[in-house]
Amino acid sequence: MGDFAKRLGQLAARSLESESSRILKSAKPNKRGLSLALDKTLRNGHDMKVFGLGTAASLASRERYARFTGAMHVIYSTMEARLDASSSPPNRLVWDRHGDHLRRASALAADLSEVGGKTHSSPATRAYVAAIEAAAKADEEGGGGRLLGHVYCRYFADLFGGQALAAPTRLALSLAPSSPRHYDFGTFVAGRRGEAISSLYVALNEAGEVLGHDTARTEVVREAYRAFALNVAVYREDGRLGVDSIRGVANVIS
Repeated sequence: MGDFAKRLGQLAARSLESESSRILKSAKPNKRGLSLALDKTLRNGHDMKVFGLGTAASLASRERYARFTGAMHVIYSTMEARLDASSSPPNRLVWDRHGDHLRRASALAADLSEVGGKTHSSPATRAYVAAIEAAAKADEEGGGGRLLGHVYCRYFADLFGGQALAAPTRLALSLAPSSPRHYDFGTFVAGRRGEAISSLYVALNEAGEVLGHDTARTEVVREAYRAFALNVAVYREDGRLGVDSIRGVANVIS
């Protein structure tokens, strides 16, 4: 059963791997600067096995999906509120240019409402929120860009392969045709996903230049690694990844 669960969980990750691989190779702005450094965190810090199993497991039932979506709503809401309030130049550069396209909190709230869920506060969620708050405080005090590490972790994964997960989620949980809304970036990516992601890379590189020195850029990269680790904790927290990933994939194909 363990091998079977692993194989099923990997199905959820394959679309992200193939999509991200194509864009990572074809994009030009990510071959230099802060974008290049952050892409290394995606390769080295993003646990694709846990992501695949956790994604499949979240499709085991509406209740489990609601808990996960509730946790994500808390995390995105906190991050987006802190980005809205940030006065740090590198954060403002990226968020003023792309915040309206990227923000997911309202979409997650609608997804949560559809399945009768509510905000989900758990130890892993609270740890994630605390890290975002600490990064925001440090950025305000020192003009840094640690919040950009969280921007990279959350939105780039969504943009790389999130849309491919929408249909399986909808099928597994019998959701409305417009669901799940948080995977839909609308006209920002419609027919131009690679171009949209490249524009984000450009903004990150410009923010890296605003930061001005290697120490500040290194802090952004460290924060991205921290965000990926916190993300793994959220995926693992509900337990039963193997068993529930089987149930989730079975819901998709039944």
